[in-house]
Formats: sequence, structure tokens, C-alpha cells
Amino acid sequence: MTDPRIALMGELRELAAGPLPDFDPALADDFAATGRRLPYETQYFARRRHLAAVAIAGDARALDEVLTAVCDERSWALPAHWGEDDPLRCVDLFACETAQTLAEILALRHDITEGDNVRAEIEGRVIAPLFDSESPFWWEERISNWTAVCAGAAGTAALALGVDHDRIRARIIPALQSYLFSFGPDGGCVEGVDYWVYGFGYFTYFAEAWRDATGEDLLAGNEAIASFPAAVQLAPGSFATFGDSGPDPVLPPGLLARLADRLGVALPAIERTPSFADDHTARWAHLTRTLEWGRELGGRIAPGRTLLPDVGWFVERRRIDGRMWALAVKGGYNEEPHNHLDLGSFIIAVDGEQLLCDPGAGEYTAAYFGPERYEQTHPSAAWHSVPVLEGAEQQPGEDSRAELTDTGDGVAVAIDAYGDGALGRAFTWTDGGIALDDSGPEITESFVSRLRPEIDGDRAVWTGERGTVVLHGVDAAAATVEHVDAAAHDGAPDRLWALRFPLGGALRFELL
Repeated sequence: MTDPRIALMGELRELAAGPLPDFDPALADDFAATGRRLPYETQYFARRRHLAAVAIAGDARALDEVLTAVCDERSWALPAHWGEDDPLRCVDLFACETAQTLAEILALRHDITEGDNVRAEIEGRVIAPLFDSESPFWWEERISNWTAVCAGAAGTAALALGVDHDRIRARIIPALQSYLFSFGPDGGCVEGVDYWVYGFGYFTYFAEAWRDATGEDLLAGNEAIASFPAAVQLAPGSFATFGDSGPDPVLPPGLLARLADRLGVALPAIERTPSFADDHTARWAHLTRTLEWGRELGGRIAPGRTLLPDVGWFVERRRIDGRMWALAVKGGYNEEPHNHLDLGSFIIAVDGEQLLCDPGAGEYTAAYFGPERYEQTHPSAAWHSVPVLEGAEQQPGEDSRAELTDTGDGVAVAIDAYGDGALGRAFTWTDGGIALDDSGPEITESFVSRLRPEIDGDRAVWTGERGTVVLHGVDAAAATVEHVDAAAHDGAPDRLWALRFPLGGALRFELL
């Protein structure tokens, strides 16, 4: 990876020279009417991207223009998060991020005329509602990225505005400690690499600002958490996509460099230098810390095996005929943050291309985070590579659990998530392939991919650009091939294919 700062500055100058993006406030009400998030959020993040670019590489007139526009917004929170709150004082992820962005812009730029108004808006929308509240916000005691992002961004904003340190300590530090309690000794993040970047990134940004201000080091001792991306990489730039993860998460070079420099942790292998455009939410904190801390990064990919027993993830990489093959298997429980019904599901990838896939995140809508969540394609059991037992799919809930055991030549999974039925799965590496042994009552197999399988006798073949997987042991007479057209996280069309058949004997994946 080359030094990211040079390309970023060129990108920011080009963005800053453009006009203020169009913004239709009425789209905020579209979410309530349709459940769609993207129409409003796309313009919201376009404005935030312009704000960041102009603040770093634009003139005072353009910066005053966008600052005025942001301060005139009905809410800095997203409509999906308003609920019963007053939108103006709704303290969500993006209100806190906006507060941090504006507070740091005030510290960075002294040539603007909107300073007093901007400060008043930050204090009225985020600082006062948070720091003056006698009751905790729900996210202050939640074990998810929300805790770290809201507390970290609001706390960093408070530091930039000169809020009393004792006041910050009393409100922010307990929330961040709650966030750290969500990790077990293995450092695994149940929400995946994307949300590790988000949550642990904002924890790190506040921790470093707090260390600069007070000398107290909150980051020390978190080496296991900082090592998570390197532990679960499938190939350079590719990671396991369990839960609401994406196939190619943007790992900010500044964050990675800081963690490597401060904690001495191994870096994941990243071949491509990310751009500001790669971050669809245009996060100021990632951008500015990369400009401050970023540098050329190493990192490498090598064969290896990782079992994270607390989070319930297994990843093993093996080099076969010059290509890096990877097997990733999911355990855990079915009430995790950003949960999918995916216990025992797995990925087979070659050089980062998932031939048997985990679907990752779908488009975020009201239904996606409502009672109908598991009827949506991406979180459902039907579109993960998990069997049906006696006609029953996996059930949601904390009691639905799967435990992983490293067997030395693979991994075994004990799954109790089907009501009265239990499933045992064992993945074993063999010469040129992976054997799958499933045990349980009346099993109907399901194997999911973005590639259409071709059935050839008792074999099913998935052919990708970088390799081929052949499944031996298919009941061809009873097998069905189905597909579903859904929307990916960014709203783009996403077609998934499923091969389903009743289990009748041994199964083996041949890797070609």
C-alpha cells in the first residue's frame, strides 16, 4: 500500500472545488412512509463528504456555505433513528459524528464567520442532551458499535470544545468500558470487520485524544481486539462476511497504522490504498486520522488457522497450487448485534472470491431492523449454508447457540438452534478438498452462493473467476436449484443461488 495521504489530498481538492450537493429535506419523511433509508441517507452523506473536503481543502466562503446548510438541518440524526425523540436533539451515531466533525473544524479553521452559530448548534443538539441528561441513553449500556461511536464521537467533540475533563470522564468513560465488555479474551467482534472499524475505530480516536489531553491511556491492553481483522482475513483486503458485514470493508490506514505503532499488533494484508470515496458515509474521523497518522503499510497474508472461541468464528487459510484457499465457519448465538440465522454456516473462498458465500449485509430498511428481520433475504436462515432439520429452520434467540472446536485438521460445530433438534457439523481438510460431515435428524442441505451451481450426476459445480468448487455426494434426483433477487447493502441488485437436497451420505468439496 502506498502512502494514502498524497492521493487523499488530491481527491479532497477536487471535491472541494465542486458545488454544495443538492439536499431535499422532504426525503426525511420518506422513511416513515416507505421504510426506505437510502434516498435520504445518500444526500445526507454527500453533504458530509463535501463538508469534510471543503474544511480541509476549500476556501472560507465555501466552508461558511456548507456549515450554514448543516446547521439548518432538521436533525443531524438519521430518520431511521428518530423514534419518539425530538429529531433536533436525537443523539444517535450520526448526530455525534456531526458534532465531532464540526467541533474539530472549529479548532482547525479560524477563517470562518459561522463559528458561534456552529458551536451553539453542537452544544444544543448533542452536548447538552447527553451531558445534562440524568438518565443514560440506551446505547450507553449496550454492547455494540453504537456505544463506542456515540460516546467516542461525542466525547471527542467535547474535548475539542473545551468541556471540563471531569464532566467528560463521568459520562464517556463508563460507556466505553461497557463497549469493551462486549469483547471476550479472544478480541473477536460479533458484528464483523466493518463494525470493528466503526466501533473500535471511534474508541481509538477518543482514547488517543483523551491521552493527549490527560495522559491516561485507554488503548493499552486491547491488543487482542486490535488484532481481529488480521485474524479473520481470507485474502488481502478480504474478510469473513458474517452478520451485517460487507465483502470488502474499508480499513482506514490511519487507524491501522496507529494500532500497529501503539500496540505492536499484526496488520492485515491490504493491497489497495483506499480512497475517501470508498467510505460511503464519508467519516471525518477516519479521514482526518489517516491524514495525521497514515503511512505506507505492510501486512501480509500467510496460511494459518484462527479459532476465536468467545465470538465463535473459525478461519483457516491453506495455499494450494499457488492460490490461497480459505474456510470460515460461524458459531455464536442467534441474538447477536446485527444477527443473522447463520449458526454453522460457512464460506469457501479462493484468493478472496467466495465460491460458497455468506450473504453479508442487505439493504438497511425499516423491515430489516424490525419484527420482519428474519423474513428479509440476507438475515434469513434460508439464504445461508445451513441445513433444515425435520422441516424446521434455525430459530432466533439467545438460547440458539453453536460451539466450535478445533479438531486439528478442521473444525467441529455443535448447534442447538432448531427447537427439539440438534445438528453436528464437522469440516475436515483432505487432500485437495474439504469433507463435510453433518449429523442430525432428517437433514435437508442448503448451500448458498452468488454463483449458479451446475448439477452433474452426483456432483454440483460452482465456477468462479479464480477457482472452482465441486461438491460430491449430491442427491441429484431430489436436488433443487433456487435463486432470489434482493438488494445489497448499497441498494445494488444482489442475486443469490441455493442448492438444496436431502442428505443421503458423505459430502466432500473438491477445490480446483
